[in-house]
Amino acid sequence: MKKIFIFTLCLLPSAFCFSQQLSLSNQYVVNKFWLSPAYAGAGNGFEAFGTFRSEWMNVAGSPETKVISANGTICKNMGLGGSVSTLQAGIFTNISANASYAYHLRLSGPQMLSFGLGLGLLESHVDVSGANAQSDPVAANSNNVSALAMDASFGILYRCKKLHAGFSIPRMFNGKIKDEDKNKVYSFGPHYRGHIGYGHSFNNDWAIDPIAVISIAENAPSFYEVAVPIIYKQKVWLAPAYKKTSIAVGIGGIPYKNFIVNYAYEFSSKGMMANSGGSHEITIGWKMASKKKSDTPAPDSKKPYYEWLNK
Repeated sequence: MKKIFIFTLCLLPSAFCFSQQLSLSNQYVVNKFWLSPAYAGAGNGFEAFGTFRSEWMNVAGSPETKVISANGTICKNMGLGGSVSTLQAGIFTNISANASYAYHLRLSGPQMLSFGLGLGLLESHVDVSGANAQSDPVAANSNNVSALAMDASFGILYRCKKLHAGFSIPRMFNGKIKDEDKNKVYSFGPHYRGHIGYGHSFNNDWAIDPIAVISIAENAPSFYEVAVPIIYKQKVWLAPAYKKTSIAVGIGGIPYKNFIVNYAYEFSSKGMMANSGGSHEITIGWKMASKKKSDTPAPDSKKPYYEWLNK
């Protein structure tokens, strides 16, 4: 275990990333499913997203995240979702896959209460065979680590018209990564996340959809962020965001039918990011709106109108 700590300190970007454990992202501007499994099927249709994020450009060993996720409605009150992601930072690599189920309960009028549960697997690797790790004499005498752990998430979501607020536990288990000798190398602690947002339309052209998110990891400082997407004709948006450690600017739109593109650039005058080229993230998505079934039967052209009306 001491060996792992020594060469981890030599690769600071990797160590910082794994103190976060869950990757940061700006994709919740267009993909609310990233926030909580309770959003699975909340859009009353099917949607799929792919995200690539590169942090601290020009810094060796900086984190890179790739995520593919999808969710949709399976019946009136239920939704399913899933995601596959990889997070690589220096000598560390995490590969995870999970599936989510959500139940949406109508309270009264436009009020909805949703519950979501996710289950998955997390495969973690520590590669000390690369050139960066081998430059450390202790790491050169260590073995690679590869382990599999269970993962789970839970979320509760309240919606009323354009208001949405929720609480989630994106990582519930305290998974332990062990080496071949069954010694614990590091562990994944529980994470907690709260979020609230409210959309407002000024007229037929302009609207805003602000959202605030706070994340707390076990034995780590809390992290907060606020994004205010400014939307024009529901087709193009600019999304400035303020975060605890940085500022982000996102821009996106719907260039063709239900096809969605969102790009975000993150920068800071402090810490590691101040000495790098900032962070870049791009999300590409596709949404398929569901066809709402009418409670009124379609008219029968073979019958007089009054017979169809009184059917």
